[in-house]
Order: sequence, then structure tokens, then C-alpha cells
Amino acid sequence: MKMMMSVFFLLSVFYVFLDFFFFNWVFLFMVFFIFNFYGGFTDGFFYSDYFSLLLVFVTFWVFLFSFLSMKFSNPNFVVLWVMMFFLFFSFFTVNYLFFYVFFEFVFVMMFIFLLGWGKTLERLQASFYMFFYTMVFSLPFLVFLIYLNFSISDSFSSLTFSQYDDNLIYNDFFWVFMILVFVVKLPLFGFHLWLPKAHVEAPVAGSMILAGVLLKLGGYGIFRFFSSVGCLNFSYSVLFSYIFYVSLYGAVFVSLICIRQMDLKMLIAYSSVVHMSVMILGILSFSIWGVYGALLMMIAHGFISPMMFYLMTYLYENHHSRSIMVLKGVLICNPLFCLLWFLCCSLNLSAPPFMSFYSEVIIFGSLGSLGLLEWLMITLSCFFTGVYCIYSYVVVSHGSSLSSLFYFLDYKIVLVSVSHFIFVIFYPIIFFL
Repeated sequence: MKMMMSVFFLLSVFYVFLDFFFFNWVFLFMVFFIFNFYGGFTDGFFYSDYFSLLLVFVTFWVFLFSFLSMKFSNPNFVVLWVMMFFLFFSFFTVNYLFFYVFFEFVFVMMFIFLLGWGKTLERLQASFYMFFYTMVFSLPFLVFLIYLNFSISDSFSSLTFSQYDDNLIYNDFFWVFMILVFVVKLPLFGFHLWLPKAHVEAPVAGSMILAGVLLKLGGYGIFRFFSSVGCLNFSYSVLFSYIFYVSLYGAVFVSLICIRQMDLKMLIAYSSVVHMSVMILGILSFSIWGVYGALLMMIAHGFISPMMFYLMTYLYENHHSRSIMVLKGVLICNPLFCLLWFLCCSLNLSAPPFMSFYSEVIIFGSLGSLGLLEWLMITLSCFFTGVYCIYSYVVVSHGSSLSSLFYFLDYKIVLVSVSHFIFVIFYPIIFFL
């Protein structure tokens, strides 16, 4: 009997290794082989480049990861598959109208998933928060997009707004609504109130997809629409400067909010706002290195945040609480979990040599012309990020445990986590090549 169990365990190890490690690496090398030798593809509707291919691969990885984290059910499985296809179309289309449609349908599917499979009755409030934030800021953008298409251009694939001085006032309104519709999805500080509620009430698969993929759509949309700017006039510079400083100061304020959080899931959700604020700084640097750093930041956060939600859900299932006043002394009960949690906190901290470290170095290196006050705020943001990451590890691992039971990690959790960390550690090699 013991021999049969050992054989079964080894076969399971081989299967998970083959599925999560070998298959995904082969897929990644095939994508980059096709891209390098054929230069991507475009046919007037579909379009791919380095930016979209990397984010599509992160989407594929996170969805595969989330499918394994939930119990199989036909309705939620269908919703997640539809959401994944809408995401693929969002990253691959060059038509602005279709991008908007796919972009919004992704959040509609997340609204359905959150409303249908949330944990408590508070999911009603959380899902309608997300729905109304999306509706209020998206409808004006759609109206201006259609108006500018018929008054300036004849195709949603070739909108260029800075060449038309007689429509300058409409262009200014367009950029205001364009920035708002994407910073709500990031979300930026001040537009982020829907995110903690959605994360707290969502099931683990919903939190992983929301943090790993959906928040990246905002940064991807800003990157795509920036190609429509021929030259920056004064009104553009005022708007972008406002967003830049909201991101800069918001990163510090949200880091302080993370330090005082008692709910571990909300701490992880707020840390996403900090990372996306730093990512916006890279895009708004208007330098090629800033954009590369922002792309690497999105990829790094797309790997790190789902893993933290995945492990936090394991703690919740054993302790039946998300409060850090209850989740203490895990090092005594389960040392292996603390090793995985330490790796998660190190990745979230942007400790070298992980990819998040490279992304922050590249982004901050692209901001060379800032003043003393701005660099002081960046330094405070990095310091407080380190404080809440170390705090989240120490509070969970040490202290007096309320549970005296020694519980084991399921071997599927261990193998999935280890394969994920191996992939994350070696992924920067592919990125920089």
C-alpha cells in the first residue's frame, strides 16, 4: 500500500512538473521564436508586439494558475474562459472601438463572477462599486471616441488628435476621459475604493485574475493611446503632471495604509495600488527605459500578487480568519508555508535579484530630472513598501499561535508554488534577451 502511494505521488509530481514548467516554457520560447523571426503580426484588426505578447503570456499563466486554485464548476469555468478570450482580444486588437468593447466586457464578466461566486452578502456592494466606477468613467470616453472618429478620422485604427487645432478643446476633454477610464482600472490613488472591496469579497480565482491581469489593462490602454499623441501641448502636460504627482504621493499614502491594515487580504490588495502607482511613473517618464520598466513592473506584479492571494487563501481555510491578530505563529505550525510566504514577501519587496527589483531600478533611473522633494517621496515610498512587506511576513510567521495543531501543506500547493517561483526567478533572463 505504501509503495502504491509512493508511485502515485511520484506520478503526480511528474504530471504537475510537466504541466506547469515544461509546457509553459515551451510555449514561451515558441512565442518569442515566432516574434523574433516574423516580427509579430498585423492585419489591420489584430496586432501584436513585444508589449502585448508578454502580457498575453502572463494572462495565460495566471488563468492556468487560477483554474487549479478553485473547485471545478461548469458555470464559473465558462465565465473564466469567456473572460480569458476577451482579454486576449483586448491585448491583440489595434482597433480602438473594439479594444474599448473587449476592455469593458472583461470587467462585466468579472462583475458576474464576483456577484455569483463571492463569499458573503457584501459581494453585492463590492460588485456594484466596481460596476458604477466602470460605468461613470467609461461612458463619456465612449461618446468622445465615437464623436472624434466621425469628425476627425474615418477609422478607429488611426486616431491622431494633436494635429487638429480647431478641435483642440475636444481633444482636451478626450484626454481627460481617456486618462480617467484607465486610471480607474489600474487603479490610481483616489480612484481605488472599489479594489479592496472587490478583492475581499472575491473568491481566490477572482482575486488572482483581478490582481494578476485585469489591473494591467489600464496600463496597457494608456500605453496604446499614447501613440496617438504627436506632440504635447500645455494642456496635455498639465494633465499628465497631475496624474504623475497623484501617483507619486499616492504610493506613499497607500504604503502607510498597508502598514496599519489588520486584514491580510486588504493589505495585499492595497499593495497592488502601490505597485501600479510606480508603474505609472515609468510610463509618464516618456522615455523608452521608463516604458520598459513599467512593462517589467506589470509582469512582475502579475506573477507576485496571484501567488500571495493563493497562499493567503490557504491560511484562511485553516484559521477561518484573515485578521493578522489571528494569523500568528505559522512558523511553528507549518515551516514550509513560511518559506513560500517569505519568497512572496521578498518578491513583493522588490528584493534583488528578482524581476521587480530590476523594474524599479529601470523606472527610477528614467526619472533623472526630478527635484529634491520628488526624490524624497520616492525614497519614502520604497522605505514604507519595505516596512509593510517585512511586517506582513513577521506578523504571520512569528508570535504566539492561537492554533496548536500542526497542519501539512497539500502536495499540489507545494508543487504549484515551487514551479511558479522557479519560473519567476528565471523569467527576467527571457525578458532581457
